[in-house]
Amino acid sequence: MPIETVGSPPPEADQVRSVLEQQLPDIIASFNQVLRDQYGVTGVSVGGFTVVPESAVASKVICDQDGCSVD
Repeated sequence: MPIETVGSPPPEADQVRSVLEQQLPDIIASFNQVLRDQYGVTGVSVGGFTVVPESAVASKVICDQDGCSVD
């Protein structure tokens, strides 16, 4: 599953992206399991998510139905 870069990522972003691309199917499967087991959410499955730097201020991250961007 490809990972799209938005904004101005730091140099280490390429390494993080590589790790996430390799592990993303397992991460999503784990997330779906948590939704079922801990929150009782059934009948849906997460298809992806957006990763933003911890340093991003919440007001700089804008999400809609198609995705998220960091301004």
